[in-house]
Amino acid sequence: MAKDFMALFNDNTGYEFEYLVLKSVDAEIKSETFVVNLLYPEGKEKHARENENKIVDGVIRALKLNAMVKVRLIKSHFDEYLFKRDLIKFSEKSPSVAPYVFFEDIRVLKTGEYEFVVEVLIDEDVINTSPFTKYQSEVKSMLASNYCESVSFKLVPKKIENKVDLLAVREQEVAEYVYQSNDGRFIVPQNVEEFVGKIIYDRAGYVCDINSVRESAVFCGTVSEFAECQTKKRTEDDIQRTFFKFTLTDPTGSLSCLFFPRRPGKTKEDKKFSKSQENIVMLKDGKQVVVKGNIVENSFRGTTTFDMFVRQISLCTIPEDLVIEKPQQKKFKENRDYGEVTPERYVEMKQASIFDTKTETPNYLMGKRFCVFDIETTGFESYCKIIEIGAVLVEDGNITEKFSTYVDPHEHISERITELTSITDADVSGAPDIEKVLGDFYKFSKGTILAGHNAQMFDLPFVNKEGAKFGINFKNELVDTFLLSKKYLKIKNYKLDTVAKHFDVVNEHAHRAIYDAITTAKVLIKLAEFIE
Repeated sequence: MAKDFMALFNDNTGYEFEYLVLKSVDAEIKSETFVVNLLYPEGKEKHARENENKIVDGVIRALKLNAMVKVRLIKSHFDEYLFKRDLIKFSEKSPSVAPYVFFEDIRVLKTGEYEFVVEVLIDEDVINTSPFTKYQSEVKSMLASNYCESVSFKLVPKKIENKVDLLAVREQEVAEYVYQSNDGRFIVPQNVEEFVGKIIYDRAGYVCDINSVRESAVFCGTVSEFAECQTKKRTEDDIQRTFFKFTLTDPTGSLSCLFFPRRPGKTKEDKKFSKSQENIVMLKDGKQVVVKGNIVENSFRGTTTFDMFVRQISLCTIPEDLVIEKPQQKKFKENRDYGEVTPERYVEMKQASIFDTKTETPNYLMGKRFCVFDIETTGFESYCKIIEIGAVLVEDGNITEKFSTYVDPHEHISERITELTSITDADVSGAPDIEKVLGDFYKFSKGTILAGHNAQMFDLPFVNKEGAKFGINFKNELVDTFLLSKKYLKIKNYKLDTVAKHFDVVNEHAHRAIYDAITTAKVLIKLAEFIE
């Protein structure tokens, strides 16, 4: 049907828009409108936008319907990292295939400006079975309807030594409703239903494993102490907002949750979400739910706890026969000497000028040692790996030492990340493993105040997630220059580059860990002038 429609469309438009691909046709029943979604490649954006009226006319003539027709033009963009993530999700639709498809076994080769070859390494003993024959056909159909680029796809046999029965492992996980991996322990909620916001299909973490702030965390459990509350009025002009709070309890612990209803937006998705928020009043004690949101740190009278700001809630059931086992914690033995990464004395490369004047060190920095750090990673999801750590010591307001190293993630670095950071597979090949790097970084940062830009939500949770595998936990006091900038500055945004430009600080190489760390240290020194 799609081929017939596009053939008619191309006949009607003289094949001027042969590069367009039909993604889908959606019917809006209430308005009696058909929405035709067409994909165009990045290189044809200007041509497609300038000739939108021609395209709409060609679509209407090809459809021949007595109904309203809307045309939505969508830019196709083949991003290697996002493609791999989407292919993993697509593979999970087939229970016989999913256990054999791994992120690190997906290889993408760019052969032309808009041409790609995708290979997936599959166990040679199962690659020729009927599920994989069907899977290969389904993936090819998916590629044809989701990308304008030419993307060829094939399965490549891989010999596996000392392999385990992956299907049996999968069945055991489902039977116990618990999934364990090197990245943590998870509960698989059952009978999940949409409630507030989009339905949550993610696995849920153990509440007892929460040890740092995190973005997009997922947990499940039973609701208790549910209450509707009002924000306090600090002044007569303040508007009170309604919010909801409840406690979520899983078999490992309890988590305090807050939900602030979002004001209605203008888009269709925003309106749908706003409508779903009305369900929150039906949440009652005893309900079992899975929630998604941000984990934040809450310090009160010397006690630190972690709470969740909830964005989405789905109903679910949690089996009573969960198998909850606490894994044996690996003990970390601190290095007496640096093993892989030896710090170096920091030398400012900028040439001194006779007109430079020595500014007085802010009082906030005097008598303090800061370890200002930054990391680069293979992506932004929790399962991604660290590929570089950079840090500098700031003592009494002066940068004195630097710590810099690549980290071998033992997986391919996507083109997207290489474009952002300039770090390639060749750069990290042969670099030390994360366990050895974190051991040295722990020694470098011991006794200091950790500092970073957005470190509270990104860098520190990442290093603690990796460190937990080896018994390493960074419990240092943390100063976040992103939060300090929001508190003391009024600028268009609070990205590191923007804050640095505000203070006339030059970043020699943005999105490289050591240069971002040096830039952040100089920003911290500038911000310290505002702190009493």
